[in-house]
Amino acid sequence: MDALTLKVALTIGLLMILLSVWLIWKFFFPFLKYAILLLLLVIAGSGFYIYRMIPRRNPAIGRHAYLSDSGKYLGVVEGSGEDNTRGEVWIVRPPGRYPVIYSKSRVVLKDKREIDREPRPSPTAPAPSQTPAPKKPRV
Repeated sequence: MDALTLKVALTIGLLMILLSVWLIWKFFFPFLKYAILLLLLVIAGSGFYIYRMIPRRNPAIGRHAYLSDSGKYLGVVEGSGEDNTRGEVWIVRPPGRYPVIYSKSRVVLKDKREIDREPRPSPTAPAPSQTPAPKKPRV
């Protein structure tokens, strides 16, 4: 492509861009503010609809479960459900184990875990013996 053809092609392209910008400015600029307003209303309406339609998380999930009879710590609640024999149940994960199902009537939920009242003895290493090891006979 020679220099003259390149200059003519660039000039025609620039004129077409300027003409399209002028047409948009002349005829569609009065409607541009309405289009932007409509776009903002659609975004706000869809955001509100999605916010209202998302199912809410059960507030009991993540709370600590205790037996109502003995007060024994069971674990952290992971969900709830319906059982044929037990009725409404909590799905509780004990520390370091798989989830277990407990009837809701037997479980008390608390926000914070209560620490055991009685102190547990800390494991100590056995003291090394002071007696010397028996010598092996030389053969």
